[in-house]
Amino acid sequence: MRKFACLPGLLALTALAGCEKPLTAPANPGVCWIMVEGMNGKPDFRPIAPQIDSLENCAVRLEGVHIAQKRAVTGAYQGVFISVTDAEVSAAAGPNAQRYRVFTPQQRAKVREGIQTLMAREGL
Repeated sequence: MRKFACLPGLLALTALAGCEKPLTAPANPGVCWIMVEGMNGKPDFRPIAPQIDSLENCAVRLEGVHIAQKRAVTGAYQGVFISVTDAEVSAAAGPNAQRYRVFTPQQRAKVREGIQTLMAREGL
């Protein structure tokens, strides 16, 4: 019986570890978000654009951040995660969920061309 004396404590710790809330994307209507590292070291979201009318337009904003900062970017729009990498712009219901492409390679090339034209006009 002595062998199992610590078992209740171990089970309690396991249960607490399982209670951590999974990362969810903000669902506020019409707001485009970018994921940043929060003060506690955990991911957090900050709004980057209000009054956005579609996931695709939010993805364009995030593509602009990706180009300007030369790094992968994760954001969200109405509860959907958006990831922008060198390889693609994709969306998913969760951070580990199946991703689907937001833009075809040809569409993304046009988006990037437009963003780079705007950045050149602004001297960025």
